[in-house]
Amino acid sequence: INIMCDRAHIAVNSIKGNYARHVAVYDDSHREAIIHSQLIVSEMNRAMEQRQFHVYLQPKFNMETEKIIGAEALVRWVHPERGILPPGDFIPIFEHNGFIGQLDLYMFEETCKVLRRWLDGGRQPVPVSVNLSRVGFYNPKLCEHLYKTAQKYRLPLDLLELEVSETAYASDSRTIHSHIRQLRRMGFKILMDDFGSGYSSFSVLTTTELKTLKIDRSLFCNYSDPRERVLVRHIVETAKELNLKTVAEGIETKEYV
Repeated sequence: INIMCDRAHIAVNSIKGNYARHVAVYDDSHREAIIHSQLIVSEMNRAMEQRQFHVYLQPKFNMETEKIIGAEALVRWVHPERGILPPGDFIPIFEHNGFIGQLDLYMFEETCKVLRRWLDGGRQPVPVSVNLSRVGFYNPKLCEHLYKTAQKYRLPLDLLELEVSETAYASDSRTIHSHIRQLRRMGFKILMDDFGSGYSSFSVLTTTELKTLKIDRSLFCNYSDPRERVLVRHIVETAKELNLKTVAEGIETKEYV
Protein backbone atom coordinates (compact mmCIF):
# COMPACT_ATOMS: atom_id res chain seq x y z
CA ILE A 1 0.00 0.00 0.00
CA ASN A 2 2.82 2.42 0.85
CA ILE A 3 4.43 1.89 -2.56
CA MET A 4 1.08 2.39 -4.30
CA CYS A 5 0.52 5.67 -2.44
CA ASP A 6 4.04 6.90 -3.22
CA ARG A 7 3.55 6.20 -6.90
CA ALA A 8 0.15 7.90 -6.88
CA HIS A 9 1.80 11.03 -5.41
CA ILE A 10 4.47 10.91 -8.13
CA ALA A 11 1.77 10.71 -10.80
CA VAL A 12 -0.17 13.62 -9.26
CA ASN A 13 2.93 15.82 -9.11
CA SER A 14 3.58 15.19 -12.81
CA ILE A 15 0.46 17.23 -13.72
CA LYS A 16 0.50 19.74 -10.90
CA GLY A 17 -0.43 23.15 -12.25
CA ASN A 18 -1.63 21.68 -15.57
CA TYR A 19 -5.31 22.60 -15.63
CA ALA A 20 -5.88 20.84 -18.92
CA ARG A 21 -5.20 17.44 -17.38
CA HIS A 22 -7.20 15.98 -14.51
CA VAL A 23 -5.91 12.41 -14.50
CA ALA A 24 -2.36 11.09 -14.28
CA VAL A 25 -1.27 7.48 -14.62
CA TYR A 26 1.95 6.28 -13.04
CA ASP A 27 4.40 4.40 -15.21
CA ASP A 28 8.08 3.55 -15.01
CA SER A 29 9.08 6.73 -16.83
CA HIS A 30 8.18 8.69 -13.68
CA ARG A 31 10.39 6.47 -11.57
CA GLU A 32 13.24 6.71 -14.08
CA ALA A 33 12.96 10.50 -14.08
CA ILE A 34 13.27 10.60 -10.30
CA ILE A 35 16.25 8.25 -10.32
CA HIS A 36 17.88 10.37 -13.05
CA SER A 37 17.29 13.55 -11.05
CA GLN A 38 18.73 12.00 -7.89
CA LEU A 39 21.78 10.79 -9.82
CA ILE A 40 22.40 14.26 -11.28
CA VAL A 41 22.08 15.90 -7.86
CA SER A 42 24.41 13.37 -6.24
CA GLU A 43 27.15 14.05 -8.81
CA MET A 44 26.84 17.79 -9.48
CA ASN A 45 29.25 19.08 -6.81
CA ARG A 46 31.94 16.54 -7.67
CA ALA A 47 31.48 17.35 -11.37
CA MET A 48 32.17 21.02 -10.70
CA GLU A 49 35.20 20.24 -8.53
CA GLN A 50 36.60 18.02 -11.30
CA ARG A 51 35.74 20.62 -13.98
CA GLN A 52 33.52 18.25 -15.94
CA PHE A 53 31.44 21.22 -17.15
CA HIS A 54 32.92 22.53 -20.39
CA VAL A 55 32.40 25.67 -22.46
CA TYR A 56 31.21 25.07 -26.02
CA LEU A 57 31.04 28.15 -28.23
CA GLN A 58 28.12 28.72 -30.59
CA PRO A 59 29.09 31.34 -33.18
CA LYS A 60 27.11 34.48 -33.98
CA PHE A 61 27.22 35.19 -37.70
CA ASN A 62 26.71 38.56 -39.40
CA MET A 63 24.62 37.89 -42.51
CA GLU A 64 25.76 41.12 -44.22
CA THR A 65 29.52 40.72 -43.78
CA GLU A 66 29.44 36.90 -43.64
CA LYS A 67 31.82 36.96 -40.70
CA ILE A 68 31.68 35.57 -37.18
CA ILE A 69 31.18 38.57 -34.88
CA GLY A 70 30.63 36.86 -31.55
CA ALA A 71 29.73 33.68 -29.74
CA GLU A 72 27.58 32.31 -26.97
CA ALA A 73 29.06 30.14 -24.23
CA LEU A 74 27.05 26.93 -23.89
CA VAL A 75 27.56 24.39 -21.13
CA ARG A 76 28.11 20.70 -21.78
CA TRP A 77 28.68 18.16 -19.02
CA VAL A 78 31.49 15.87 -20.16
CA HIS A 79 30.86 12.91 -17.88
CA PRO A 80 33.76 10.45 -17.46
CA GLU A 81 31.44 7.46 -17.84
CA ARG A 82 28.33 8.65 -19.72
CA GLY A 83 30.03 10.97 -22.20
CA ILE A 84 28.64 14.38 -23.13
CA LEU A 85 25.34 15.14 -21.38
CA PRO A 86 23.11 17.68 -23.15
CA PRO A 87 21.88 20.67 -21.10
CA GLY A 88 18.30 19.38 -21.16
CA ASP A 89 19.42 16.49 -18.96
CA PHE A 90 20.64 18.65 -16.09
CA ILE A 91 19.81 22.36 -16.49
CA PRO A 92 16.11 21.99 -15.44
CA ILE A 93 17.23 20.04 -12.36
CA PHE A 94 19.80 22.71 -11.47
CA GLU A 95 17.18 25.44 -11.93
CA HIS A 96 14.87 23.59 -9.58
CA ASN A 97 17.42 23.04 -6.79
CA GLY A 98 19.26 26.38 -7.17
CA PHE A 99 22.61 24.93 -8.26
CA ILE A 100 22.26 26.84 -11.54
CA GLY A 101 23.50 29.99 -9.75
CA GLN A 102 26.86 28.34 -9.02
CA LEU A 103 27.04 26.97 -12.56
CA ASP A 104 26.48 30.47 -13.99
CA LEU A 105 29.50 31.83 -12.09
CA TYR A 106 31.59 28.80 -13.07
CA MET A 107 30.72 29.24 -16.76
CA PHE A 108 31.49 32.95 -16.60
CA GLU A 109 34.97 32.28 -15.25
CA GLU A 110 35.61 29.47 -17.75
CA THR A 111 34.62 31.87 -20.54
CA CYS A 112 37.03 34.45 -19.15
CA LYS A 113 39.78 31.83 -19.33
CA VAL A 114 38.98 31.17 -22.99
CA LEU A 115 39.18 34.88 -23.85
CA ARG A 116 42.43 35.26 -21.90
CA ARG A 117 43.97 32.34 -23.83
CA TRP A 118 42.93 33.96 -27.11
CA LEU A 119 44.54 37.26 -26.12
CA ASP A 120 47.72 35.62 -24.82
CA GLY A 121 47.96 33.60 -28.04
CA GLY A 122 47.82 36.74 -30.18
CA ARG A 123 44.32 36.07 -31.50
CA GLN A 124 41.75 38.79 -32.05
CA PRO A 125 38.84 37.71 -29.81
CA VAL A 126 35.16 38.26 -30.50
CA PRO A 127 32.70 39.12 -27.72
CA VAL A 128 31.31 36.07 -25.94
CA SER A 129 27.98 36.05 -24.12
CA VAL A 130 27.25 34.08 -20.97
CA ASN A 131 23.82 33.14 -19.67
CA LEU A 132 22.64 34.34 -16.27
CA SER A 133 19.75 32.44 -14.75
CA ARG A 134 16.92 34.09 -12.88
CA VAL A 135 17.98 32.25 -9.71
CA GLY A 136 21.48 33.73 -9.88
CA PHE A 137 20.18 37.27 -9.53
CA TYR A 138 19.22 36.58 -5.93
CA ASN A 139 22.91 36.34 -5.06
CA PRO A 140 23.59 39.75 -3.45
CA LYS A 141 27.24 39.63 -4.57
CA LEU A 142 26.53 38.63 -8.19
CA CYS A 143 27.60 41.93 -9.79
CA GLU A 144 30.70 42.24 -7.64
CA HIS A 145 31.72 38.64 -8.39
CA LEU A 146 31.33 39.04 -12.17
CA TYR A 147 33.26 42.31 -12.22
CA LYS A 148 36.12 40.97 -10.07
CA THR A 149 36.37 37.84 -12.20
CA ALA A 150 36.69 39.91 -15.38
CA GLN A 151 39.36 42.04 -13.65
CA LYS A 152 41.20 38.90 -12.49
CA TYR A 153 41.71 37.84 -16.12
CA ARG A 154 42.42 41.43 -17.26
CA LEU A 155 39.57 41.46 -19.77
CA PRO A 156 37.93 44.53 -21.26
CA LEU A 157 34.22 44.33 -20.48
CA ASP A 158 33.24 44.84 -24.11
CA LEU A 159 34.37 41.24 -24.71
CA LEU A 160 31.86 39.90 -22.18
CA GLU A 161 28.11 39.98 -22.74
CA LEU A 162 25.46 38.80 -20.30
CA GLU A 163 22.28 37.09 -21.47
CA VAL A 164 19.16 37.45 -19.34
CA SER A 165 16.04 35.48 -20.18
CA GLU A 166 12.83 37.19 -21.25
CA THR A 167 10.99 35.81 -18.22
CA ALA A 168 13.54 37.38 -15.87
CA TYR A 169 13.18 40.72 -17.67
CA ALA A 170 9.39 40.49 -17.55
CA SER A 171 9.35 39.80 -13.81
CA ASP A 172 8.59 42.67 -11.47
CA SER A 173 11.45 41.71 -9.20
CA ARG A 174 13.24 44.82 -7.98
CA THR A 175 16.27 42.68 -7.16
CA ILE A 176 16.69 41.46 -10.75
CA HIS A 177 16.24 44.88 -12.32
CA SER A 178 18.53 46.51 -9.77
CA HIS A 179 21.26 43.99 -10.59
CA ILE A 180 20.80 44.53 -14.33
CA ARG A 181 21.15 48.31 -13.93
CA GLN A 182 24.27 47.85 -11.81
CA LEU A 183 25.84 45.51 -14.38
CA ARG A 184 25.16 48.07 -17.11
CA ARG A 185 26.81 50.81 -15.05
CA MET A 186 29.84 48.57 -14.57
CA GLY A 187 30.20 48.31 -18.36
CA PHE A 188 28.64 44.93 -19.19
CA LYS A 189 26.45 44.58 -22.27
CA ILE A 190 23.05 43.03 -21.54
CA LEU A 191 21.19 40.84 -24.03
CA MET A 192 17.61 39.64 -23.73
CA ASP A 193 17.56 35.91 -24.37
CA ASP A 194 14.71 33.70 -25.64
CA PHE A 195 12.40 36.50 -26.79
CA GLY A 196 9.25 34.83 -28.09
CA SER A 197 9.42 31.80 -25.79
CA GLY A 198 7.62 33.31 -22.81
CA TYR A 199 5.31 36.24 -22.28
CA SER A 200 6.79 38.25 -25.16
CA SER A 201 5.64 41.55 -23.72
CA PHE A 202 6.89 44.29 -26.02
CA SER A 203 6.99 46.69 -23.09
CA VAL A 204 10.17 45.03 -21.83
CA LEU A 205 11.96 46.19 -24.99
CA THR A 206 11.86 49.78 -23.79
CA THR A 207 14.22 49.14 -20.88
CA THR A 208 17.33 51.29 -21.10
CA GLU A 209 19.57 48.42 -19.98
CA LEU A 210 18.83 46.38 -23.10
CA LYS A 211 21.13 46.54 -26.14
CA THR A 212 20.51 43.28 -28.01
CA LEU A 213 17.42 41.13 -28.53
CA LYS A 214 17.77 37.39 -29.17
CA ILE A 215 14.81 35.90 -31.00
CA ASP A 216 14.04 32.43 -29.66
CA ARG A 217 14.50 29.47 -32.01
CA SER A 218 10.86 28.45 -31.42
CA LEU A 219 9.86 31.23 -33.82
CA PHE A 220 11.77 29.49 -36.63
CA CYS A 221 10.01 26.14 -36.55
CA ASN A 222 7.97 26.35 -39.73
CA TYR A 223 9.41 28.47 -42.51
CA SER A 224 6.49 27.67 -44.82
CA ASP A 225 4.04 29.38 -42.46
CA PRO A 226 3.63 33.00 -43.68
CA ARG A 227 2.40 34.06 -40.23
CA GLU A 228 5.74 33.07 -38.75
CA ARG A 229 7.63 35.23 -41.25
CA VAL A 230 5.32 38.20 -40.60
CA LEU A 231 5.83 37.90 -36.85
CA VAL A 232 9.62 37.68 -37.11
CA ARG A 233 9.73 40.58 -39.55
CA HIS A 234 7.79 42.82 -37.18
CA ILE A 235 9.98 41.85 -34.23
CA VAL A 236 13.11 42.74 -36.20
CA GLU A 237 11.63 46.02 -37.47
CA THR A 238 10.52 46.99 -33.97
CA ALA A 239 13.97 46.22 -32.58
CA LYS A 240 15.61 48.36 -35.29
CA GLU A 241 13.37 51.33 -34.50
CA LEU A 242 14.28 50.96 -30.82
CA ASN A 243 17.98 50.89 -31.82
CA LEU A 244 18.40 47.30 -30.66
CA LYS A 245 20.56 44.71 -32.34
CA THR A 246 18.91 41.38 -33.10
CA VAL A 247 20.25 37.84 -32.98
CA ALA A 248 18.19 34.99 -34.44
CA GLU A 249 18.79 31.67 -32.69
CA GLY A 250 18.81 28.29 -34.38
CA ILE A 251 19.19 29.42 -37.99
CA GLU A 252 20.55 26.32 -39.70
CA THR A 253 19.33 26.37 -43.32
CA LYS A 254 19.79 28.66 -46.30
CA GLU A 255 16.03 29.25 -46.50
CA TYR A 256 16.01 30.79 -43.04
CA VAL A 257 19.08 32.89 -43.77
